[in-house]
Amino acid sequence: MDFRRALPLAVPALLAAAAPARPRLVVVISIDQCSAELIQTYGPELTGGLHRLLTDGVQFTEAYQDHGITETGPGHSVLLSGRFPAHTGIVENQWLDRASGKLIYCVADEAAKPLDGDRVHAASNGRFLGDTLGDWLQAQVPGARAFSISGKDRAAILMAGRRPSGVFWFTGPSGFGSSTAYQPELPPWLVRFDHDLATRFATRSWLWTKAPGTPEGRVAQWTFGQTVVRNGALPRLIQGAGMPLDKGFTTRFTKSPFLDEVTEEGAEALIEGEHLGRGPATDLLTVSFSATDYVGHNYGNLGTEMRDQLHRLDATLGRFLAFLKRRDPAVWVVLSADHGGMDAVEALQSEGFPARRVDQAPFLAGLNATMRDRFKVAADLFTAPPEPTEFYLEAGAVQAGHLDRDTVLREAAAWLRARPEVAAAFTAEELGAVDPAATGSPRDSRLDVLMRRSFLAGRSGDLMVAFQPFTLFGEPPREYLAGHGSPWAYDRRVPLVFWGPWKGGARPEPVRTVDLAPTLAHELGLKPGAVDGKVLDLGPAK
Repeated sequence: MDFRRALPLAVPALLAAAAPARPRLVVVISIDQCSAELIQTYGPELTGGLHRLLTDGVQFTEAYQDHGITETGPGHSVLLSGRFPAHTGIVENQWLDRASGKLIYCVADEAAKPLDGDRVHAASNGRFLGDTLGDWLQAQVPGARAFSISGKDRAAILMAGRRPSGVFWFTGPSGFGSSTAYQPELPPWLVRFDHDLATRFATRSWLWTKAPGTPEGRVAQWTFGQTVVRNGALPRLIQGAGMPLDKGFTTRFTKSPFLDEVTEEGAEALIEGEHLGRGPATDLLTVSFSATDYVGHNYGNLGTEMRDQLHRLDATLGRFLAFLKRRDPAVWVVLSADHGGMDAVEALQSEGFPARRVDQAPFLAGLNATMRDRFKVAADLFTAPPEPTEFYLEAGAVQAGHLDRDTVLREAAAWLRARPEVAAAFTAEELGAVDPAATGSPRDSRLDVLMRRSFLAGRSGDLMVAFQPFTLFGEPPREYLAGHGSPWAYDRRVPLVFWGPWKGGARPEPVRTVDLAPTLAHELGLKPGAVDGKVLDLGPAK
């Protein structure tokens, strides 16, 4: 079966009416690790840009990233391609290269050179398969352009498409950069912006905004060995007088609301510098705000830090929407997220949830010890990336032991399925026989289908594992306090809002994020490439 075929677009007859007039500027926003739960929890407190989008836009309250490994790279590769990670090729943030035995970062590009003063690794879309809305727009509308900016390279790159007009991401104290995969040098407007930005990094603290009537979030403290992690510990020092602008600064800065603030400022500078919305055709800008992900990983999603992050992001988006509307009252804005996230295991346990932490090294060692004993070999038969959602068979060890590959995989899968931490385990052959087509409600997608949509032969492992709900890998300081990546609803359910010429309102029907790109293409009068999603009915015009 050819899983790369174009799935038919389900276009109801009621969509046959003429699409609205094509705007001069379309802005697609992703909030990294923004689960629908966060919107439900903090939404009633908000009064700025998030509130404006949710109130005035067409809001699909049951939207899902409908694949199994919910990470930043895969999620962003889905949003504007309309394709599952199995088809974009971005199955995880990183995967194991069988030939070299090295981990491959999803947007790393050794052939490119970094364009930034911090000399961060160069990156490109070289491992992305297919195309995106920006590619369809530029190919079908003469003069159209597509740009992207984000706090993370993989977010900017994977929303930008194959042939963007420009892609930029935050690299550290030097500001925003890019790579020679996109242009030979940074544009003058970005050089000026980065220069001005660097002068503002000298002193900064993260203070609680104390929005009127808003209580602070949870305050807690957990101890991991010699490491004490405090939650609800505002104010936090980001940069003090005389402190070096080094990797420590970058770490503190990125896990604060200030990363989103400078990303918004960068987006404004990009729009002005490139004269977006002022050309002969429609321009597309994608913006991914990354701070919510860093805050969630480091402080959990129900503490003071996350509460303040959402309030500050709400204000940041308020400024951005006001800027966009002043510049172009007819602008279209779409909002979604790459994935959701779960709270800290220890916090969930205190509330009665069956949450647990799994240490990757002993887990993998247990599998290998069992397989060595079962097959009477001395060498380990499996290796795994940092998170054991995938296991790669050591082909050399199998060959040296004169073992049958399928037998080894069946035995290993059986061991995994018997573990209390594991919900399901699949061999590559089992997943290869599963149809990834989107049928039924995404609320009820089967585990084998979800994991199939995150599987690509040659990149994915020989075994793929779905762990039980509320399972997290590792513990601080080596790993994050909280995280994501599972096939469960708290990681898959995200916001999806269309804000433009359509009459706003909440829509409860379950939809998928792969529906975003074909829907926006339809509204823009474009013919999409191969997609896994369908066109959504956005209802009547205002």
